[in-house]
Amino acid sequence: MTDLTREKIIEIVGPLEDDQITAIIATGATDADVMEAFAWLSEDEYLGNTLQRPMRGIVSEVHEILKADEPDEEDGRGLGLPGSGPDVE
Repeated sequence: MTDLTREKIIEIVGPLEDDQITAIIATGATDADVMEAFAWLSEDEYLGNTLQRPMRGIVSEVHEILKADEPDEEDGRGLGLPGSGPDVE
């Protein structure tokens, strides 16, 4: 069993929705897994080159949970750009 807590997750990645915190804890991740997933979120190309391996396992699961909170840069959602948002087709 992991000793990962809500407070530890927030300390590592900042504020998250309760469902994301619950999902991260449910993966069985350790604080090291969350730190690695958060690092991948910020520096995926750099880490891939440095570590010489892709993200795997629980780290990948946590990364997907964290990534769900990121704005979609391709269509501008979440970036406050004119003409972006849910009612723009």
